[in-house]
Amino acid sequence: MPVSSQLLKPVKRSFIFFTFVVAMTLALIPWGQFARAILPDFIALVLLYWCMNQPRHVGVGWAFWLGILLDIADGNVFGQHGLAYCTTTWFAMSRHRQLAMFPLWQQALYIGPLLLANQLIMLLVRLATGSAFPGWDYFLGAATGALCWAWMSQLLQMPQRVDKPAEIQS
Repeated sequence: MPVSSQLLKPVKRSFIFFTFVVAMTLALIPWGQFARAILPDFIALVLLYWCMNQPRHVGVGWAFWLGILLDIADGNVFGQHGLAYCTTTWFAMSRHRQLAMFPLWQQALYIGPLLLANQLIMLLVRLATGSAFPGWDYFLGAATGALCWAWMSQLLQMPQRVDKPAEIQS
């Protein structure tokens, strides 16, 4: 079984909140058009990570409120991020126990389509309200998000890691 033998401390709720603040900040930076196309949805990535690893602390309610907050801050169609985040969060939470047993690269194979579905839901809401099709590069963020999954997972686990005592190490 590929589950890590690394011991993890319980996560602090303040750290979870801090990661969402950082993700929201990254989402609201006025990147250029090309960078905006290739960068992943940071809030969706962090949300999916915490829903898979801490489903008792972060769930669909967090997804809804983060989506609404991003819609207000970014000036998008009200509710598009909330709908997309709630839908993909539910799918991640429904499989969180199974996904925890897989190595990170296999988790990324599940996260990539979730990020793509996230982008597709937002695109359908925008098209339904009369916006123009943004182009196919709109979906590149889902691919880069899947590629960043292993790196981001390792980064978010750093405060939880506990060094094994010397007598336990093999």
